[in-house]
Amino acid sequence: MGFKEKNLINEFLSNLPENMRMFRTNSGMGWAGKSVKKGDITLIKNARPFHGMPEGWPDLTGWETVVITPDMVGQKIAVFSVVEVKTGRLKLSDEQNKFKDLIQRMGGIFRELRPS
Repeated sequence: MGFKEKNLINEFLSNLPENMRMFRTNSGMGWAGKSVKKGDITLIKNARPFHGMPEGWPDLTGWETVVITPDMVGQKIAVFSVVEVKTGRLKLSDEQNKFKDLIQRMGGIFRELRPS
């Protein structure tokens, strides 16, 4: 993730509307543990794999509260919502487009955030 994307995410998270909660989510896999420097080599002591979200998962995940139709007047529900952040000329990957389609088909909200 580039510097501009990180700034855009931080700005978005700092200015969420009252009805929205979002959390930064990472996809992929990495290693967790304590890093120990031994000469020119860095080792991870007590290394264990850390699995993030699956490929195609958006940068921000959460929900937003909406008031629904007349048959449930005044009740609020939380709708699954995600935000994918893109900078420059980057476009959604095939996996991200599949995830977008799934979320929208299931009634969730998918947003793509770009710098203005």
